[in-house]
Amino acid sequence: MLTRLSGAEARGIRKGRRLHGTLKLTQERLARLFGVETRTVQRWEAGDVPIDARTALAFRFVEQATQEVLDRLWEEATGAPLAQAQTPGE
Repeated sequence: MLTRLSGAEARGIRKGRRLHGTLKLTQERLARLFGVETRTVQRWEAGDVPIDARTALAFRFVEQATQEVLDRLWEEATGAPLAQAQTPGE
């Protein structure tokens, strides 16, 4: 059975990947990967909107996936190599 995820857990997963990966997983980028609005990610992380079991599974995948897999997902989601997504100062 899939379990739900709290907003704090979701935020921790995203921030953990942001700190340790090259993807720099901001709320905006996570929203793009998941196909939702940035505001939805903000609401999930604030605990304003519950994270259903399937979305929780996607968060857990992001948490466990190798950086290479996340880079490839980014390229598929955006049509652009990750290098184009990086901005100075990130």
